[in-house]
Amino acid sequence: MLKVQRQEEIVRLCNSSGLVTVNEVAELLGTSPMTIRRDMEELAQEHRIERVRGGAKSVVTVPQMVREFPHDKKRSQHYAEKQHIAKLAVGLLRDGDAVFLGAGTTCELIAQNLGEKSLIVVTNSISAFELLRENPNIELYLLGGLYRRKTSVLYGHLTEEALSSMSVDKVFFGVNGICAPDVMGHNVDISNLQRMALDKGRKRYIVADSSKFFRKDLFTFYTLDQIDAVITDPGITAEQRASCEQYTQVIC
Repeated sequence: MLKVQRQEEIVRLCNSSGLVTVNEVAELLGTSPMTIRRDMEELAQEHRIERVRGGAKSVVTVPQMVREFPHDKKRSQHYAEKQHIAKLAVGLLRDGDAVFLGAGTTCELIAQNLGEKSLIVVTNSISAFELLRENPNIELYLLGGLYRRKTSVLYGHLTEEALSSMSVDKVFFGVNGICAPDVMGHNVDISNLQRMALDKGRKRYIVADSSKFFRKDLFTFYTLDQIDAVITDPGITAEQRASCEQYTQVIC
């Protein structure tokens, strides 16, 4: 292996794992620890990795896998940030809009903050439905289907069939993770429904608090270049924002 190839591999290993040791890399690349130490020193001088005792670590943020929490627990997480996002989302709505509200606690807060807006709302979220069912200004459609207790949503073939004949002005969806350009979810069937719902919207918005950025989950159901904007909170870092703005608008 040429030196340049070896060093590129060291950078790749650091970026994929976050942290590697000299001995691990030497074994993987079939070379001596002394050679790897020299390579790591050179790469650190070029600011491509950071040297630590016994090894090296990445200088870029390493995406982390998301753990899916029960719906009730999600409600209490990042509540202030989600309220901020919900109010921004409501500000994009106009009387007479047909809106799809997807699953997730941020979409619940959008429903809670609609006030006296006169809208058509389509949803597969039981929680959003409960918040809106007594609102006289809302023409409300609840899509039928299989009930998923963990996230309080309806999904599956019946839900997709009901959605197939619909078209809406604006779609809002929460996500489990954004790792630009990928928008990610946890359940393949629900991810398929999310993709279908987003395709039905003339304007498409992802609502995600800043904890969701540089986070991975199991399934990519959309990409950022397919949506109109990501709506988030002011806690988003400059690096997170820049990664998204390569593909779409960020509203925060």
